[in-house]
Amino acid sequence: MDKLLKIGLIFMVVAVVLMPAAILLKDGHRSLTIGLLVFTMLLELIGLVFVILSIIKRRKG
Repeated sequence: MDKLLKIGLIFMVVAVVLMPAAILLKDGHRSLTIGLLVFTMLLELIGLVFVILSIIKRRKG
């Protein structure tokens, strides 16, 4: 498996694991919940970029 693909998948898995934690915190800590949701969205975006770069690299070579 390509290094970029592994990194991208790890970022995506971490984001999916953190998402329920943000939902569980929504009752008491509104700002922490919003921050955690934004952080998980950024992790998903970074993971997606790494996966796309891996696919582009694989097609070129």
